[in-house]
Amino acid sequence: MSGTPTPPNTPSGHLLRPAESATCEPSGHDTARCTYTVAVTATDADASPGGLWHVAVLATADDGSSTLDPEAADFTVE
Repeated sequence: MSGTPTPPNTPSGHLLRPAESATCEPSGHDTARCTYTVAVTATDADASPGGLWHVAVLATADDGSSTLDPEAADFTVE
């Protein structure tokens, strides 16, 4: 069988997605600075807006309640 394997399901039925690794170093009591490098074409790099970006996270509990953290993590595009 060839191709990309199907991600496994979690106990709640959600699919796990593959992740790529980053290099992380502690940068405070409860923070870390992680570096992730990805190869891109010159065209993609020119089209990507640089600077500081924020990652928003919507978390949903088993009881259906949810909360949004609009700046759960930051990253910089160089």
